[in-house]
Amino acid sequence: MSEITDDKNRFVLGILLLSALALLFAAWAWLEHISSVDLPEGEYTVLAQAEALPLDISVGTLANHSTAWMPVTLPFHWRNRFADTRAVWYRLALPLSALPKQEGAEANVVWGFYVWRLNQTADVWLNGQKIGSGGNTGEPMARYWNSPLYFEFPASLLQVQNEILIKHYSQHGWGSMEPVVLASAALLKPLYDSRSFVQHDVALGLFVFVLVTGLFSFTVWFYRRRETEYLWFAVASVALSVYCLNQFLRYLPVDADTWRWLTNISVDLWAYALMIFCFRSLQVSRPRVEKMALVYLLCGVPLYFYASFFQVFDINIYYHLGSLSLGVYVFSVSLGLYRLRRQILPLFYCCAIALMFVAGVHDTVMQAVLNNGWFGGAESGFQNHFNSLHFAAPVIFMLIGASLIKRFIDSMNAADSLNAELEARIGRARQELEENYRAIEEVLIRQSASEERERIYRDLHDDVGSKLLSLYYRLDNESDSTLAKSALEDLRDIVSRKSLESCLLRNAVQQWQQEVSERVADAGVALRWDVEGVDGDVMLTELQHTQLRRMLREVLSNALLHSKGITQIEVRMEVTPGTLGITVVNDGAPKPVSGWRTGRGISNLRVRTRDLGGQFDIADREGSWVAVAWRIPLARQDGEVQGADTHS
Repeated sequence: MSEITDDKNRFVLGILLLSALALLFAAWAWLEHISSVDLPEGEYTVLAQAEALPLDISVGTLANHSTAWMPVTLPFHWRNRFADTRAVWYRLALPLSALPKQEGAEANVVWGFYVWRLNQTADVWLNGQKIGSGGNTGEPMARYWNSPLYFEFPASLLQVQNEILIKHYSQHGWGSMEPVVLASAALLKPLYDSRSFVQHDVALGLFVFVLVTGLFSFTVWFYRRRETEYLWFAVASVALSVYCLNQFLRYLPVDADTWRWLTNISVDLWAYALMIFCFRSLQVSRPRVEKMALVYLLCGVPLYFYASFFQVFDINIYYHLGSLSLGVYVFSVSLGLYRLRRQILPLFYCCAIALMFVAGVHDTVMQAVLNNGWFGGAESGFQNHFNSLHFAAPVIFMLIGASLIKRFIDSMNAADSLNAELEARIGRARQELEENYRAIEEVLIRQSASEERERIYRDLHDDVGSKLLSLYYRLDNESDSTLAKSALEDLRDIVSRKSLESCLLRNAVQQWQQEVSERVADAGVALRWDVEGVDGDVMLTELQHTQLRRMLREVLSNALLHSKGITQIEVRMEVTPGTLGITVVNDGAPKPVSGWRTGRGISNLRVRTRDLGGQFDIADREGSWVAVAWRIPLARQDGEVQGADTHS
């Protein structure tokens, strides 16, 4: 069964690997496509014929200089030809008729000036008017070695015969200039944006991604020191981040020679650290190869440092071939392990290293052609190309990082499974103990509360109840007798705990009507009872049942005790969607409500209404009538009172 599962896992991982590789190649082809400088004929003007003057002078003195200009064809590389200057002037002739469709004659057309690659920067003039600058020409000098240069200018600057002057700056006489492209800004700006996106913006994003990946791997190693593959993966990520940074960095943080030494070392360090990472993750021991590779890496440190500027371009190509050979060796080791173990990880490394090897060879050959002039005649084939290693490697790093995360999770799961059964038993025992403890605690609390309530009920019944009953029979005053009877009824409810139960609203209304009818009849007052909408299955909570009963008694007691010559009481109850309204109206009010002194009874009514989340109102009616009304929210289907105040 386990063999079937392993075969299935290998198949799934193989499918994922092939999909990832296909996605990588598709992304690579897309980047090549959107950054292409193949220009449709008739829409763009490409200027490749120019004259060059290797002098670092200002534009004002250029016209008076007697030195002869030399004809050149763009792309043009200084190399050793102009070794003694840091600036070269280019002069290009532009007849107005050479522009596409004569659009330059229209004053509202905005034109674009575009160079897709140059080393290092340039300032541009059109007919004596400066139209753009590539940035600082001193130290640190701006760098456009891996990014395009673009300026815009109005058509009003154009004449029948136009002259473009370009002052091209570079260090150590190692400049290069590609052909100049002119077109309307509407056509040329998207071309510039696409190539700038690939060469600058994508490189910036990859730099951040690789650096964050390295920091994550270093954090994992910091907490798991024995698994050194995470440390080497972090070192490889940091080294590659320096290489990615070099692709888009406009101004160097150090001098150019130091930076060139640092970037060359980072490429070899990346190859070495990646080799050690693969060995550690595959559990392969090659101590002799590792020592030889380390010696090779250390030898490059002084070699790059002490080589002259012109020597280092040849040295880094030869020396980086040694780094590529490390990739070939790791590929052969991984392939041998796959044949021996039939595991997916060695095969995965084979594919990843093959991709990086292809990208590395491409970049090495491109630099040899463009910078060193190797393979004469092959330069035109690389004009559209850009460095690819920093595009391929981060994707591979992402896949390898995913592999590391999977290995890390698998190892943690394996460790956790050793204690899973014990933890489950402890958890079940702890849960049982907690449940038993809670049950005992709840029983004790309920028992204690029940005993205390029973004691209070007995005391109320035996002491206060008997005294109220005696007081009721001894009182001759009708109002005092009514008050005593009301208090006695409240006490009976408390002792019997009748009002502490939730019930249907219609049942509660029947109880209230019976009680109110008896009290009003004893007082010799007429009663009008009117209800509406209480026939449904509306439930009252315990709190609502208790509070509404007491409020109704309080209002009835106030009407019977304080009204003079009262003859009639009207009680109206109505249920609307979500609310219950109760209104008690009686005549015989001694004076208007505004002249009443607010006593405890009215205050209690307001407090009880507020506790139920409702609204309370008392107002005069025509004649000597007064109305007391309150409206409260009813419980929803889930039993929660709408808008009820939760405080006690």
